[in-house]
Amino acid sequence: MIWLALGVAVLLWWLMTGLALMSVHQPRALKQPIFLLSTILATAAVWGVEANAASHTTLATISGFAMGLVIWAWLELSYLMGYITGPVKRPATESMSLPARFYNALGTTIYHEFLVVAAVGIVCVLGAGLPNPTIQNTLAVLWLMRWSTKLNLFFGVRHFNSEWLPDNMRYITSYLRSGKNSWFMLFSTALAAYCTYLLFSYGQVAVEPATALSLFLIAWLAVLAVLEHCFLMVPMGETALWRWAEVNTRKSG
Repeated sequence: MIWLALGVAVLLWWLMTGLALMSVHQPRALKQPIFLLSTILATAAVWGVEANAASHTTLATISGFAMGLVIWAWLELSYLMGYITGPVKRPATESMSLPARFYNALGTTIYHEFLVVAAVGIVCVLGAGLPNPTIQNTLAVLWLMRWSTKLNLFFGVRHFNSEWLPDNMRYITSYLRSGKNSWFMLFSTALAAYCTYLLFSYGQVAVEPATALSLFLIAWLAVLAVLEHCFLMVPMGETALWRWAEVNTRKSG
């Protein structure tokens, strides 16, 4: 189960990250139908949460993982395409104090944060008490690691590829610090790595195959999230993983 989970997690992570990268760099005329399509897919995924969570099989587990990623992709597109962000849409000034910079940085995304909380909450309510929590756990890991990434970008990381952001969202980079890793970078990465180890441990002792697969899928997703944290700490040429997406982005631009 652990190797099946690895293949599914890496393939879907790589593919959906690349598709999201392509989508946010499309011309405005194409962004709207892409976002509409993603909204339809995410709505269908939310609609199917209860049925998926009630089915405790290998296929339902893999489907639930994919459904969680679809919902998360929609949430990410809603922000990066500029549809749901926050009241602050201006860059930071050099004279801003640390509290003011944090307050304004939060203001660039606060509406979207409420949306994420609402979406995760709805999914958790729909799947509560049912035997297959894969969708809920997928969203929970992505949500927690996203917050960790945002805080790290605010406090300081050594490397950040701002070219992945669309032009209309470039003002966000003024609230980020790059060039040196903060103490929080090492702490959060180590904590995430330990939690990942626990997920693998629970998967190893799980009795039912579907439960083991679900835990391994979430564990490998956590591994990928830790890897993304490592990309922020040390330049690793990670853009090569999505060269195909960048090529298609340049062609459409």
